[in-house]
Amino acid sequence: MKCIICGSGTDRFYNDLFDDRYGAPGFFSINRCRNCGIGRTEPLLKKEEIGKFYKKFYPLSFVKPEQVKDMARILPKFTAWLNGVDNTSHWHVKPKTDVLDIGSGSGVSLLEIEKMGAKAYGVEPDPNAQKIAKKLNLDVFKGFISDNPFPNHKFDFVTCSQVIEHEPDPLHFLNSVKKKLKKGGRVILSFPNFDSLYRIIFGRKWINWHIPYHLNFFTKKSFILLAEKSGLKVTRMETRTPNLWSVIQIRTFFESIKMGQKSSVWNRSPVVGKTNGKSDILARLIGGLLQLMTIPITLVNRIVDFLGMGDSFLVFLENEK
Repeated sequence: MKCIICGSGTDRFYNDLFDDRYGAPGFFSINRCRNCGIGRTEPLLKKEEIGKFYKKFYPLSFVKPEQVKDMARILPKFTAWLNGVDNTSHWHVKPKTDVLDIGSGSGVSLLEIEKMGAKAYGVEPDPNAQKIAKKLNLDVFKGFISDNPFPNHKFDFVTCSQVIEHEPDPLHFLNSVKKKLKKGGRVILSFPNFDSLYRIIFGRKWINWHIPYHLNFFTKKSFILLAEKSGLKVTRMETRTPNLWSVIQIRTFFESIKMGQKSSVWNRSPVVGKTNGKSDILARLIGGLLQLMTIPITLVNRIVDFLGMGDSFLVFLENEK
């Protein structure tokens, strides 16, 4: 297969990956470009399947509006950086601006944008999000950015936290984003880093494969090429590793999940399927050790981010035209 960004050849990187979070059936592969390094999931989820697929397997259906209100908060900048969560793209918008948040999910991001003094609009394909949005009086378009939501409106900021990796056609995605920007408008994105140190260490058990929901795995080179094709200028590109991701990574490393089985780490139920006293004790021991490792995890993550090998990119782009 040819690379969707640079047209070079690709090689098989991994076979037989599966949904080790929510238990969706099927095995998938990763192909990687020999030139720009982007990885692609095969087979891809089709656009018309995504909404139904997320509705069935993604956990948004369990979220209640009251929980969404409780989750909405803006951390101080230093605290956010220390915890590695300043890869949250909408936390970088300015007051008194119009913001379009793509992949707005439960609506937490929209409530936080409003707390920052900006006007929030959302785009989300998961049908479950509509029920929550109505109860919270949020303006959310059910569908995709390529469907031209809010057709008579252009925005100062378009934000996308952990979204573009889900897109079957990332170039079309960025082109659609660009059409929604005002002149001088900015795009702020975050998405997993294929060259992450944690991907190298944990291999097949890296949490950001997130098969089959993640379709694209960008390197710095591949994303810059993609942005250039869309006519957007990358003004800043760094990596961030949320400390919580590292905790989840360590927990999932010790899980033994089979295809079709839900993860106890990623699901509400503390125990999924049959278990025994030994597995409960192991989970508690790991939890206790991770609490002791809070400071080392923070220190290591900030160093890894400084070296550009963190788990998530944080990218700022400008529309110059």
